[in-house]
Formats: sequence, C-alpha cells, structure tokens
Amino acid sequence: MITQKEIAEKLGVSRTTVARAINGSSLIKDETKKKILNLVKEMNYEKNLIGSSLAGRKSKLVSALMIKSKNEFYTQEIVRGLENAAKEYGAYNYRIEIETTDIDDPESQILRLKEILDTKDIDGIIITPLDNIKTYEILKPYLKRIKIISVGIKLHDEIPHIGPDHKKQGKIAGAIMSSLLRDNEKLLVLNNGDDRISSKNYLEGFVERVSQTDIKLQGPLIGNGIDKSIELISDVCSRDDIKGIYINRYAQEILEKLPKKILKNKKIVTNGISKNLKRLLKKGIVTATVMEEIATEGYDAGKKMFDILYRDKSYEAEWEVSKSHILFLENLEG
Repeated sequence: MITQKEIAEKLGVSRTTVARAINGSSLIKDETKKKILNLVKEMNYEKNLIGSSLAGRKSKLVSALMIKSKNEFYTQEIVRGLENAAKEYGAYNYRIEIETTDIDDPESQILRLKEILDTKDIDGIIITPLDNIKTYEILKPYLKRIKIISVGIKLHDEIPHIGPDHKKQGKIAGAIMSSLLRDNEKLLVLNNGDDRISSKNYLEGFVERVSQTDIKLQGPLIGNGIDKSIELISDVCSRDDIKGIYINRYAQEILEKLPKKILKNKKIVTNGISKNLKRLLKKGIVTATVMEEIATEGYDAGKKMFDILYRDKSYEAEWEVSKSHILFLENLEG
C-alpha cells in the first residue's frame, strides 16, 4: 500500500501537506488538495487508524485560551488552525476546547485560567498570554502534569512557543518602504501604541530599518487612535510633501477613512492582514503588507501538543518562528 511519504514525493509536496489534504484541512490550496486526493484515489491509499498504536490511547483534553483581537480576522484564523488540528487528530480521542478573551481584558483570562485548572481534568493548555508574568506564576506548579504551549505572545523561556518575530516583520516592512522611496523623500510614521501582541515590535523594527537610509523620517508621531490619527495625517500631508506612510496599529481603519486625495501617489506599507487590508491592496491604496501565517500557527500549536501528549515528543523551550509573507496586489489571493 502506498504511504503518505510516497504520495508527497510523487507530487513534490511535504508529507504534512498530504496529511492535511487527506484529513480535509482548509489550510492548503484547493488546487493542491485536489491533486493529492486524485492521486490518493488512483493509488488506492487507505488511511489506517486501527493499526496505529496511537488509536487506543486514553483520550486527551486540551484547553486553548486565545485572544479576541480587534482584528477579527486574526482571531478567526487562529481558531481555524486549532480546529483543523483537532479535526485531523480527533480519531485518536484528542480534543481541543477553544475559548477567547478580549485582548484588553487580561484579568478575565487570568480568572478563566484559574477556573479551568480548578475544575477541569486537562492534559494541556495552549495559550496566548495577555499577562505572561501572572500566567506563568499560575501555571508553574502544574508544569510537571500539564503540557503548555504559548502562541503569538511568548509566555516564558521554559515554555515551547509558536509565533512570528514581529520585530523582524517590521524590519521587512521597513526594507520594502526603503526600496519604494528615494533619498530625502519624506516618510510619515505614526505610533498608535501597543496592542499587547505585535504593534510595538512592528514599529521598532520598521524604524530601525528605515533609519539606515537617507529617507527623511517624520516621526514616529503619536497617533492617539483612529480619529486623531486621521486629523494628524491630514494636517501633516497638507503642510509637507509626504511620499510614504506607515502606521503600526489601526492602519486599515485609518486608511479607509482618510480622503483619497490625501493618499494619492503615496507609498503605504503595513504589517498584518485582514479582509479590509486585502480590499485596500486591491484598490491600490496599500502597496504591500508583511503578514504571518496565522491559521498555521494555530494548527502547528495543536499538532505539537498532540505530538507531546501522544508521541512523547519533547519541544522543551523551543521557539518555532512562523513564516512571514509579503503581499502585493500581484500575489494577492482571494
């Protein structure tokens, strides 16, 4: 009988991609999935769960405490990734219960974590910690019994983590902007604060990279939210010949509300992704965005937890840095 590895070799894809296609994952392209499933059918591949030593294992329950971001797309994609992992490994009695906490309410997450530890017999926790110091102190007594993985926000040096290097993503955005603008052209940079996950590091990386050029940096100026940022950008652009704009937070909301005449002929690079940002790319308002594989982060956290609980794998304090992607209009999908 043909194996997943042999199918992967025949099609030039990874074995993980083959496994995802067979298990109905939505994390791969439909075209790729179709090719794999056609070959699976042609070669009479049969998924063998009964013969697996894992199939008879005791059921494992994992609590996933994710954040409800202002960017709904981020939350939806993280949850989608976790759900795909739970579905793929569900036949092994592996369950992931997913909950979300408002990004601006770390205390609610702390309280919910305590409730789960007190009332549920869980084997693992996957968490985006809003207060990593308090979270680690609460979890520390349980580390020998419960397996922990952090996602997006690193919990502690002792805890395996999956997520992007946000500062590096900011540097990539800065490199793109540096290639778009000429020496001595003016670049307006707005700082709209820290979203607890990425925006502070995006800004730090972006400014560090652009500062290596002869582009004239205007800022970072304090944006003070969406409406104040719109006023500030309008005012600065009416007085100065601004050629580029970078906003570390609320970029999509601000750019959608700014008058078109303000944005005309300006290079705009952002970090992150959302449905609105895709629309801004299609309209030509945003030149490029540097994004992470959000759903893949959720999936990888779910898969790694499965490996730890069922296959006795040890990731210790490993930090798996998720891939960065640069989106232009030309390579935008969907």
